[in-house]
Amino acid sequence: MSLVKVQVVVLAGLLASLSSVVIAHSGATGIVKERMEAMKEMKQAIKTVSDMFKGKIPYDANGVKAAAKVIDSHAGKKITQLFPEGSLHHPSEAKAEIWQEWTRFSHLSERLSVISQGLALAAENTGAVQAADPMMADAMMGSSDMMGVNSAETQVDLTAEEYGAMPAEQVFKALTDNCSACHTRFRVEQDK
Repeated sequence: MSLVKVQVVVLAGLLASLSSVVIAHSGATGIVKERMEAMKEMKQAIKTVSDMFKGKIPYDANGVKAAAKVIDSHAGKKITQLFPEGSLHHPSEAKAEIWQEWTRFSHLSERLSVISQGLALAAENTGAVQAADPMMADAMMGSSDMMGVNSAETQVDLTAEEYGAMPAEQVFKALTDNCSACHTRFRVEQDK
């Protein structure tokens, strides 16, 4: 297959994925729509910061702070309030496990708030900055153990100020690991 054909196939796949997301959110109403919109805003904020760390766009500490504030504006109690019990109607991507494991779900939501506040504080900490305690950094980063335990679920709970003293890249990884832990456990996987 020629390079042009491969590029066309890849582009078609990407467009199909994007359209499925748009279709999945179409028809959402009420609380389901509110939480989908909140998740969409957080996803865009995370993408912006990710693009900075990947070098796709220039690093901007103020941009990181703004993205962290967007995430925090939807985290903690603000997001858990958007999940009243039984709000699984289409096109919700929420699993019933949210309400069966409400304490765990709430903890991940609260941790998202703390980490996003820490990311705003750490935004200036880039480059060769290292955590003062490598063991704390490993715990904060959620290194998986030999048994493959979900790393974000075993992270040490730090304060926003403790996260803020760490390199922004590490705090961002903790934030995305927290998102992944929640999505893996509590969100229905969409066919791609």
